[in-house]
Amino acid sequence: MPRRWAVDLADCSGKDLCDPPGYSETYREEHDTKLTEKRSFDMAALKLKKAKETAWAPAKSFMMTAFMLWMSGSGVHPFSIMMTGYAVYNPINSALNVNKQFKPFADPKADATMRGALLMAKATFVVLNLLAMSGALYKMNTMGLLPNTPSDWASFLVVPPPVQVSTGSQISAPLAH
Repeated sequence: MPRRWAVDLADCSGKDLCDPPGYSETYREEHDTKLTEKRSFDMAALKLKKAKETAWAPAKSFMMTAFMLWMSGSGVHPFSIMMTGYAVYNPINSALNVNKQFKPFADPKADATMRGALLMAKATFVVLNLLAMSGALYKMNTMGLLPNTPSDWASFLVVPPPVQVSTGSQISAPLAH
C-alpha cells in the first residue's frame, strides 16, 4: 500500500526544482497583482500619514522652546537674546523651506485628494511655525525689544517750528567804586 502523503520528487518535468505540493502558478499571479495594487494605495496613505506627522512637528517642539525662553529670564542679557533669536529664526526658516521639508511626500501620480491633503499639511506646518514664532515675539515684547509705545517712535516725530521767539540782552554799566 503506497503512503497517502508521499510526494514523488523525481517527476519535475524538466525544472531544476519541483514546485512544492499545493502550489498553483495562476493563484500566485492573481495574488501578486492584488498585492501590488494594495501596496501602492498603502504607500500613498503612509506618505500622507508621515506628511501629517511632519506638519505637527512644530507644535511638539513649541513647549520645549517656550520652556527655554522662560528659563532664559526677562532681562536683556546675551543668553536671553540668543535664545529669543533662535526662537524667531527657526520658525521663519522652517516656514520658508516648507517645500523642501515635504518633498519626500510629494507624488506626481497622486490624485487631487492626496494633493489637497498634502497642501493642507503644508498649511498646518506654516501656521504652527508662525504660532511658535509668536511665543518668541511675546518674549521680545516682555524684554522691551519691540517698539510698541509712542516713546519708542519719538525720534521720528517732526519738531514743530517755534511759535514765539524771545531774546534778551544785558546792558553792562561801569562799576562804581
